Amino acid sequence: MLAIARARAKELGHPVDLRLGDAQALEFDDESFDTVTCTLGFCTIPDTTTAAREAFRVMRPGGVLLMMEHVRSPAPIVRGGQKLLEPLAVRFEADHLLREPLDYLLDVGFEIDDVKRSKWGIVERLRAHKPG
Repeated sequence: MLAIARARAKELGHPVDLRLGDAQALEFDDESFDTVTCTLGFCTIPDTTTAAREAFRVMRPGGVLLMMEHVRSPAPIVRGGQKLLEPLAVRFEADHLLREPLDYLLDVGFEIDDVKRSKWGIVERLRAHKPG
């Protein structure tokens, strides 16, 4: 994926710094970024709280976190299906279907600005910020 991204950036003439890394141990200085984004990533990160702390650490005060994740549904019948599929999804894809960012982002220190759900409540778009 990095090779494709580098080729596409070169084709478009956009300078980029693309790196392979661990979301639980980011190789960036404290308060390096105004915005942190994550799309469908926290469902496979082993320790979501550690990764959220790292995002918080590298974000400047007032910085924004933008996320899109699949989450546990508030609809009982959909959540029941997720519970049935969770063991297989975790075993074969390391994909946790029942995680919810609001369970760990607040504890890390983020303030939630906006949450929108779609697709029977299993897709969540979230905007949060680091106070400061």
